[in-house]
Amino acid sequence: LEQAPDLPMLLDRRAVLLSATLVLRPEHSPAAPSVPTFSLKGVPGVNSLLDTDAPRPSGELGVIGRGKDNAKSGRLNFCEKKGCISSFSLPDDDSYIPPWTYEPDSIGAVSSFASPAKRALVEARERKSLEAAQKELLSVVAAYPGATIVKEEARYLYAEFEDPTTGEKDDVEFLLSQDSPIVGYRSAPRGRRGDDRRQRERIRTLRKALAPNGWKSVGRAVGVDG
Repeated sequence: LEQAPDLPMLLDRRAVLLSATLVLRPEHSPAAPSVPTFSLKGVPGVNSLLDTDAPRPSGELGVIGRGKDNAKSGRLNFCEKKGCISSFSLPDDDSYIPPWTYEPDSIGAVSSFASPAKRALVEARERKSLEAAQKELLSVVAAYPGATIVKEEARYLYAEFEDPTTGEKDDVEFLLSQDSPIVGYRSAPRGRRGDDRRQRERIRTLRKALAPNGWKSVGRAVGVDG
């Protein structure tokens, strides 16, 4: 007959196996560290360096060329500072950027190469009103992080955008044409740092937010007179 294993020895073996299991058991991975956030606002010397306390400009903002009775569509100012972009600049200027349209298929934004049948079909279709387009624009601009609506009137919108990190402010204007479904704009840094990258990225983001409502960039192929 085989001799039964000694009880103390059996217990020792089980203890060894249990210890090995505990050693080999994988530990839970530590939680990934959160991405640090920081802000330069309030740091001594930064306000004067970035002009974050600069007042809102007056002479370079607003609609010009409306005529005595405001019968004309008008336009926004040219860009006279580094970092400014505008759909009202000359197409050959570095500051030029194409306007938008909220009715890409309308007769005013259809290519001149389109067939007469297509142009007639588009003309007969119900169009979006200027007022409805301005409401869509206002909603998207107001929802943008750091945006403050400074002024809104018929066909015109002026908003201030503050960078959450540096506190730098940009002044952005929009003007809807009364003659065609075209929206022009002007975006300029308020401070001395003249980098237009922030302006262009914001304009692109706003246009993409408006895309579900049918908004598109007109492109350089379409000329706009206000």
